[in-house]
Amino acid sequence: MKSVLGEAGFRREAAHALSTPLGALLLNAELIDHYLGKHKPAEARDAVGMLLRDFETFGQRFRAVFSAMADMAEDGPGESDPRACLSVALAELGEGGTYIGYQGMSPRVKVSGPALAALMRRLAMLAGASGAGEAMLEGTEVDGACRLSLTAEDVVDAASGDTSFDSPRTLHLRVAAEIAARHGGRMDPEPARGIMVVVTLPLSSDPVITES
Repeated sequence: MKSVLGEAGFRREAAHALSTPLGALLLNAELIDHYLGKHKPAEARDAVGMLLRDFETFGQRFRAVFSAMADMAEDGPGESDPRACLSVALAELGEGGTYIGYQGMSPRVKVSGPALAALMRRLAMLAGASGAGEAMLEGTEVDGACRLSLTAEDVVDAASGDTSFDSPRTLHLRVAAEIAARHGGRMDPEPARGIMVVVTLPLSSDPVITES
């Protein structure tokens, strides 16, 4: 996985990634105009069908990228509890989202509630995009930081793409890493067998720790 970019770098990559499907839309529009000018209605209809399919693909990617930017922009003052923010994220995703359980410690961290909820939302979406079963987030305190390990069974799509936007899985990975880095933390993908990612976040000055 590439190193984190920051919001400006992420926006540049997003613009580059979206330029390819946008170019395909413009090319198909030109083909339709060409076929109509040549009085070739059958070919024009085929080109329209391809244009509509490309519109759908582009629309999905467009929404995914801007949703990612919105999650990265979540911020605000304050500290938060990982278990509580996971509950918020799962409630926002609704019944169609992937459920993640929580076990272990849940110390308060130096991340605002909205930002941590966005991070948790991306972890849940990552688990879903990876085909994970029995996903669990385990919290521990290691070297003065909160370590959150996302474990899962039956991951059927563990392949990563080359960029942030090749697949939903790589996009969720990159967004989660960007959010963690923005708040003084880090994320390590697939550090051990059975663990999808590990997120490390700084503890608050007075980390009230709860355990399950």
